[in-house]
Order: sequence, then structure tokens, then C-alpha cells
Amino acid sequence: MNAAVKTHSAANTNTVSGIDALSRASLISMGAVSGLIGLWAAACMVGAMASHGIGGVVTGFISAFVG
Repeated sequence: MNAAVKTHSAANTNTVSGIDALSRASLISMGAVSGLIGLWAAACMVGAMASHGIGGVVTGFISAFVG
């Protein structure tokens, strides 16, 4: 009669933990960069509306979109 023996490797657990930490760091950095880009876009819209008004921004958008 043969008995089944289970083994567990600690190296797989550490490797998965390292990949999880790298994935988490990558996700946090991408979220931070996306947030900064969003803030920059909002600042640009506020600046455009302050200097040209809402009508000028809408007119500029339509002329850029249509050509």
C-alpha cells in the first residue's frame, strides 16, 4: 500500500507575495499619476474659462472638433 505525501514549498509563497507587492505598488503609482493628470486637466479648463469665458471655450472646442 502506497501513502500519498503532500509537500509545501515556501518559495512559491514568497514569490507570490513579491509579485503581489509589485502589483500593489504599480497600481498605487498608476493611480497617483492618473490623479495628477486629472488635476492638471481641471486646472487647464479653469484657466481657459478664466481667460476666454465659457462661450470662447465652447467655440474653440467646436472649431477644433469640426475643423
